[in-house]
Amino acid sequence: LLRDGGPRAVTVEAVTESSGVAKTTIYRRYADRHELLRAALTDAIGKPGEPPNADPREKIRWALNQTWQQMTDVLGPGGLAAIVGNTDPRFTDAFRSILVPYTDALIALIRADVMDGKLRPDLDADAAVSLMVGAYLGELVRRGTVDAEFTDKCIYLMWIAMTAGQE
Repeated sequence: LLRDGGPRAVTVEAVTESSGVAKTTIYRRYADRHELLRAALTDAIGKPGEPPNADPREKIRWALNQTWQQMTDVLGPGGLAAIVGNTDPRFTDAFRSILVPYTDALIALIRADVMDGKLRPDLDADAAVSLMVGAYLGELVRRGTVDAEFTDKCIYLMWIAMTAGQE
């Protein structure tokens, strides 16, 4: 429901109809549609796994793929449109809060590699993550889809910026 129609399509009635679960059962567990939607997002997104013990480029690829997967598989076009347009602020806030562990993990990976001297010392990890998330959205807006090769292209360009001036 969320992927196709956005958060407004996720109503107790729609969930009842698509799942066959009675309204009373849903209301026993969730006070309202926002609570139901937050629980569904939390379950679908889960927690990020442990990063691979690899070079910085592969760790960034891993974290970036996990973050982009949340936007593709969990949000889909309906959820992304709602977030970009902020058409349901409670949903937007809920998604952002649930996505925090993924973006924080990526920021932490970048900062650790900066501290280890593997990336340029003046690299702003938070800005780099925003650029990576924005790259996905930009490609989606331009082409309507994000293919597997785009990850490599994005990482290549970001890698140049993240290591400029390194020896």
